[in-house]
Amino acid sequence: MKKIPYGISNYKELRDLNMYYVDKTKYIEVLEEKDRYQFFIRPRRFGKSLFLTMMECYYDINEKENFEKYFGELYIGKNKTAEANKYIVLKLNFSAVISDQGKEKLIESFDMTVVQEINTSIRKYKNILGKEGLPQDKNTATYALQYIADEARIKGYKMILLVDEYDNFANNMIKGQDIIYKELLHKDGYIRTFYKAIKMGTETAITKVFVTGVSPIMLDDVTSGANIFTYMSNDEDLNSILGFTQNEVEEMVDYYRLAELVNKEELMDTLKKYCNGYKFNENTKETVYNTDMVLYLIKNIIQTKRYPKNLIDENVKTDYTRLRNIAENFVGKEEMRQLIEGAEVGPVQIKERFNLESLYEEQKEEQSQYTNIRSLLYYLGLLTISKQDANAVMLKVPNYAISALYWEYMSKMYEIENSAQYDELKEAMKKMRLYADLEHIMEIYSRVINRMSNRDLLYYNEATSKGIFITLVYTDGLYLIESEKSADGGYTDLYIKENVLYKEHIKYRYMIEFKHIKEKELKGDTKTESKEAILEKNKDIIERNKDEAKQQIERYMEEYNIINDSEKELKKLVVITVGRKYAVWEIVE
Repeated sequence: MKKIPYGISNYKELRDLNMYYVDKTKYIEVLEEKDRYQFFIRPRRFGKSLFLTMMECYYDINEKENFEKYFGELYIGKNKTAEANKYIVLKLNFSAVISDQGKEKLIESFDMTVVQEINTSIRKYKNILGKEGLPQDKNTATYALQYIADEARIKGYKMILLVDEYDNFANNMIKGQDIIYKELLHKDGYIRTFYKAIKMGTETAITKVFVTGVSPIMLDDVTSGANIFTYMSNDEDLNSILGFTQNEVEEMVDYYRLAELVNKEELMDTLKKYCNGYKFNENTKETVYNTDMVLYLIKNIIQTKRYPKNLIDENVKTDYTRLRNIAENFVGKEEMRQLIEGAEVGPVQIKERFNLESLYEEQKEEQSQYTNIRSLLYYLGLLTISKQDANAVMLKVPNYAISALYWEYMSKMYEIENSAQYDELKEAMKKMRLYADLEHIMEIYSRVINRMSNRDLLYYNEATSKGIFITLVYTDGLYLIESEKSADGGYTDLYIKENVLYKEHIKYRYMIEFKHIKEKELKGDTKTESKEAILEKNKDIIERNKDEAKQQIERYMEEYNIINDSEKELKKLVVITVGRKYAVWEIVE
């Protein structure tokens, strides 16, 4: 069988090694029907680099004799366009530009990246250009680009320019280096001047440009002097250009006969839960899967004949943690809490263009709707489109893997490690999982509440109660967490069941309803009176909240898929937070 191309970003290498390829070549036709100078972004690990190298191979005039080898059996091989193998192709990748050693080192690294790539291209097209490389004393990016474009024009050839990770160095500069960023990208800044050179090249030899990255933060700044680019990231017909569709994932699962190794229905559910959920246009019906997340799981199942120990790829986790850190520079604590604790955020009008300065300005505005910041989270893959809302959209976290990143952040936000050692938390969760004994975990839960700062407590509500409990459950790592699980009677606050990897370690699953009684609703003074006195004085309101929570749970129990969702015994738990200090709970029989 063909090998899984996990980590492979070079199209020719993938085809030479006869690896599995999900055919995206039909999008060459789609892109050729659009404007010639294209700007397109997607989150990390979606296959952008592989797609660019596929385009490079398709348009490269030197690959004309190899067209059948690389494309014959694919869609574009059977539907070849007039543009195939007609161009000198220059591909630039800015992922290696050094951004943490000051302005001069960044410029030097930027120049080196461009000059090396262009020297390689000049040698590659020696048969056409008749040159061995750039003049030895000319080592700037702008000169190098102008040189190869001029040589192509003189020889009567057209060029295609492909730019990968255009924003990588800028993303690394966001925190604490915004002054350097402005110097490089505003007015006559060094990077902006380079993009002006691209525009000049389009007036001579550069006939097509395709620029890609993970966010539009630099777009306004680099294109102000090169206002030729068409933004296409949210085009409906490009929703599935990267990532995998449902059919593509099912075909892969069937090709590798994974149903012989694991339960197929369970596998498809796991892939969907962990890897799917991304939507890049509000009108499209189909969501797509993150490419590398899918390949990671399938690769491991093929190799070990079982699920990997960790269902979330550490490489993906590392990349998205870096992106999350970018977002955290602009997202206030309360906004992040809302994202973590809420099912949806919005409505939001996703911005196609915004720059670093606009993010800083929005962060300072007290009444800000966080339009640019939420747009940034969307582009980074940390939020996705849930549904249309008039002329805006509602956003949500796309899948379980991304939810886990938020939960990790929440664990630090609530300082879980200061309330309970990991060993103690694991022991408490074990009692909950195997014996339905909640005394210990609820005692830890109360500790977390009591350690919260006054600022945290100002915003305390039912969602906060749920968020804290989710963090404890996630830290243990054996349960699968479903917040706001849909049911006929509404939405359960929290539903936790066995993770596919740890079925033998779980006897009980839980459906949990949270209620919060505000401080101002209580009788007595929680600052001066004992817990026992407060609970006794407020017995009636506590019981009313318990009864209401029980009724909600009973409505949810009528939903067929909750009752029969698992063979594990279901426990119904009601948690009531009293003021901003105490928690009472009860298992509903």
